[in-house]
Amino acid sequence: MFVRGMAREGVLVCAPIVAAVLGGASPDVSERTIQRRFAAATGLTRGAVRQIDHARQAAVLIQEGVPAHDVIHRLGYFDQPHLARSLSRYVGRTATQLIDQDPPEPLSLPHKT
Repeated sequence: MFVRGMAREGVLVCAPIVAAVLGGASPDVSERTIQRRFAAATGLTRGAVRQIDHARQAAVLIQEGVPAHDVIHRLGYFDQPHLARSLSRYVGRTATQLIDQDPPEPLSLPHKT
């Protein structure tokens, strides 16, 4: 979602391998080449993009009123502190801050990477 949003906004230059990987394809190049091109195009690793997307999904669920323990189980977080660290790092808000917003503020780009 994050990288797709960057692409929609024209922040990213066309990188066919990145587009293919985000679309679920496995390009016919080495994993290291994919990693290098992904980092060059986005400034982030593929793992960081996955973590950002995961944290944003969690934030959306929390804003929708899904209890934290359900979010933990649905998205595969290890425990509540793991969810809390992910939200703080990638969304810039805690679960409590996300719940207490009335009306909910739109989620922004990652707080820290």
